[in-house]
Amino acid sequence: MSSKRIVRVALLITDTPLPAVVAENGTYLDIFRRWLSESLASYPDESVRAGTELIVDGYDVVDKQEYPPSAKLVDGAPDAYDCVMMTGSKHTAFDTSSPWITKLIEYIRTIATSPERQHLKLVGICFGHQIIALALGGECVSGKDGWEVGVYGCELTQEGRYWWTGDVQGQGGDDKVYLEQMLHPASTSSKPIAQILTVQGHPEFTPSIVSKIVDARSAMGIFDENAAAEARRRLGGKDGSGGEGFGRIGWAVWRVLLQESTP
Repeated sequence: MSSKRIVRVALLITDTPLPAVVAENGTYLDIFRRWLSESLASYPDESVRAGTELIVDGYDVVDKQEYPPSAKLVDGAPDAYDCVMMTGSKHTAFDTSSPWITKLIEYIRTIATSPERQHLKLVGICFGHQIIALALGGECVSGKDGWEVGVYGCELTQEGRYWWTGDVQGQGGDDKVYLEQMLHPASTSSKPIAQILTVQGHPEFTPSIVSKIVDARSAMGIFDENAAAEARRRLGGKDGSGGEGFGRIGWAVWRVLLQESTP
């Protein structure tokens, strides 16, 4: 019997990648599995790398209206999930005319607020970040300053510096999210507790994926020549590899999943 800690993630899939992305990188389930696996493989703590096993199951919440079985959301149940994670999407989170979006918001609200679900971590990427904000009573509106595509630096709060440092591949237009308050139950300055972690950017995206998206959106006229050139200039990030999402950001997600302190 394996002595490894098994971390089980229920991935709520909210879109399908571009055909060019699928051809090289697979589905979003493949992309997220690779991101989490490679982030774990490079995690600074060797004992975490050696002692952790990852399982990711995908659920199509758009076309198939699939959600994790309730039995697998019960704390301590066999094969119970540790985390519910949401992908990004081309769809707009505040489009309440789409029944699947309103259903998703209500589902996430239940996960986030039900006492019997407090053991579950919630992680949202881009669209998922916005859905979680809306589920918690926040507001999400369309950004007026244009697209941010590629690796961008972020200003970190004191708590943000605890969980991660570094930059992340970004792509966003609906990027203004407001929450009136955030709660930190039973958290201390030396051992912060996090149940929910969201990012507007795309740490799971590689430069190759972003490049294909830029090419496609340039061809469709969504990005003009200057925006596309700036996006391509930013693909490599500080170290030229564009791998920040698999390092610092991926490690931050793993610290939340495992409730680890900063290495």
